[in-house]
Parts: sequence; structure tokens; C-alpha cells
Amino acid sequence: MGNNLTANRGIQALIKIYRNTFRIPENLNHYSEKDYRAAERKFLKQALEQRKIEMEEELLGELYLRLLQKI
Repeated sequence: MGNNLTANRGIQALIKIYRNTFRIPENLNHYSEKDYRAAERKFLKQALEQRKIEMEEELLGELYLRLLQKI
């Protein structure tokens, strides 16, 4: 349970960062309220998916280095 709580807090922190990244005057002035929400959701989804890919690549890189050290 502790890991889930920690993971949830980490995800919430990332969402807060990404929301602040998206909330720039250019976006706020461009979209209607409804369209803004949809665009923000798409941005958050893409940003979180990209972060997942980056984390997977980091883990694979670490595993690869460990394997090389054993050879």
C-alpha cells in the first residue's frame, strides 16, 4: 500500500508540473473553456506517456550496464 500512495503522489506531482507547463497565455487565450480542457487532457496524457517511455529507457539502460559489468 505504501508504494501505491508514493506512486500516486509522484503522478500527482507530475500532473501539477505538466499543467503549469500547459497553462501559458498562448494556450489560455487560444482555446474556449471546453476546448482548453480537452487540449489540456490530451497534453497531460501525452506528457505522462512520454515520461513512462523515458523511465523504461532509463531502466533498460541500467540493466544493460549491469549486464556489461558481469561480462
